[in-house]
Amino acid sequence: MNFLVPAFLAGFAALALPILFHLRHRERDRPHRFPSLMFLRRIPIRTSHRRRITDWMLLLLRAAVVALLVAAFARPFLGRSTAQVTTEPSRSVVLLFDRSLSMGHSAVWPAARDSARRVVTSLGVGDRIAVVLFDDDAEVTQPFTADHGLASAAIEAARPTSRGTRYAAALRTARRVVADANAGAAEVVVVTDLQRSGLEGLAGLELPAELNVRTISVAPAKRPDAAVVGADVQRIPDKDRSRLLVSARLVSRDHAAASRVTVALTVSGRVSGTREVNLPADGALSVAFDPVPLPAGRARASVAIQPDALPGNDTLHFVVPAEEALKVVLVAPGDASDETLFLERALSIGRAPAFRVMRRGAGALDAATLRDAAVVVLFDTPVPTGAALDGWIRGGGGMIVAAGRRLAARSGSSPVLPGSVRGAVERINDRGGAFGEVSLDHPVFTPFREGGAAALGAARFLRYPRINPDSGAEILARFDDGNPALVERTLGQGRVLLLAVPLDAVSGDFPLQPAFLPFLRRVTLHAVGYEPPPLWRTTGETGSRRPRGVNPVSGGRHARGRPGTAARGLRGPPGGAPRGRLLRYV
Repeated sequence: MNFLVPAFLAGFAALALPILFHLRHRERDRPHRFPSLMFLRRIPIRTSHRRRITDWMLLLLRAAVVALLVAAFARPFLGRSTAQVTTEPSRSVVLLFDRSLSMGHSAVWPAARDSARRVVTSLGVGDRIAVVLFDDDAEVTQPFTADHGLASAAIEAARPTSRGTRYAAALRTARRVVADANAGAAEVVVVTDLQRSGLEGLAGLELPAELNVRTISVAPAKRPDAAVVGADVQRIPDKDRSRLLVSARLVSRDHAAASRVTVALTVSGRVSGTREVNLPADGALSVAFDPVPLPAGRARASVAIQPDALPGNDTLHFVVPAEEALKVVLVAPGDASDETLFLERALSIGRAPAFRVMRRGAGALDAATLRDAAVVVLFDTPVPTGAALDGWIRGGGGMIVAAGRRLAARSGSSPVLPGSVRGAVERINDRGGAFGEVSLDHPVFTPFREGGAAALGAARFLRYPRINPDSGAEILARFDDGNPALVERTLGQGRVLLLAVPLDAVSGDFPLQPAFLPFLRRVTLHAVGYEPPPLWRTTGETGSRRPRGVNPVSGGRHARGRPGTAARGLRGPPGGAPRGRLLRYV
């Protein structure tokens, strides 16, 4: 037996006090009234201190009380000897505690916390433990310590977040913690619900051979949950003010039966619509709301259902960006106003984004004009010389050169162009040429996928320039005779497109065809490098830098989308290079 505070054993000296009190105790006489003393004999009485102990049981009880009080303050305990403790090696444990969004389920988080507590209580005297909380990233909340109370406090302070799961980040942090503490052979215990999405990045992750990884799964057999997983958002023009049309997507799983839920749409802090729907026990459901007026500028909105066992996915927050107007600088000859009529009208039609066309002369392309421009369109005009335009393109600007009869007659070239213009091709005798090979996988031809390619084949071209592409240029489309119709090159961070397709109604009938408007808009947007800003992002999705002309969106839980269409991203191959299938018209 050992004592935590052996100094209190000096209190056993207080055992003398009961003995002294016992020996000094005097018997008290009780006087009685008597009528007469004449019949009593006089006896002298001698009083003195007691010289011996007469009540041993009472004395022993008093001494036992004092002894127990002294022993209690000395705090005795039974333990192993020092030799036994020092012969057993201490353990080093790294506790990786998952705090991602899925762990917030009411059937998961209490079980996870209890499992983490059991890991701490299973440690012996002298064992060390470190606590790491992780989701998308990992955070060391408690470095290695032998004070198990600190580890328990770190577990109690943990809360589920709204982020995803990345096991690779947690294991890398555990490896670093062990290496920094020179822990040697350590054990890593992962408390998680084993989300499959968290496996990304584990391939190629190397861990020391002496690092033992053990997983404690807290995933229940069934996890009833209902969630708002997405939304289709459309902006509907309505005179001077747009309206917002929202359709939400709900998913339900592992419920015992169908349930009745209320779905609410909130725009700019005001409830703009509600729907009562029957949510299936296991399945998906789409809920459409009535169009609501859209406030000016950027608007925050959300779709929510009643909170359930996992409240983190019961509300979808998204941001509807303000209507954008991209500045297009059109440079054309003074006598080409009739030829650019269809081009200007096509660019002025449409929204999300809208184009604002500003006509300028070739000599007006200075730094001030280019500062706010998204794209420069040279209509049958030579490329102006000067450092301002070249530097603007290399910094991320886009330029489209629409070659026509004037450039064909000059037969010139420019260092920034992806090719040179050498004469013209006459197709009047064979009733005009048509599109030949077209890279449908390129972003320019996105509107013509899924059955829309026939609209391109209907156009006829009577006269068009002959382009000789440079070695580093990318040919996106050809005419049916093999001559390039659209050529692209990358210059710094910007793009230059050389277009041989006639944009007037004299050299062909393309401006009169239904494909003219979507084709011209997509060419312009591709030159800008435009991507629609995302309405929301999903948990675990990392942000990336957006191209020129794109407004970033901040918010809570979110995925991709753009106003005017379903919430789907539109992104071409890296660098704008075409990949895969070609469409050839015959």
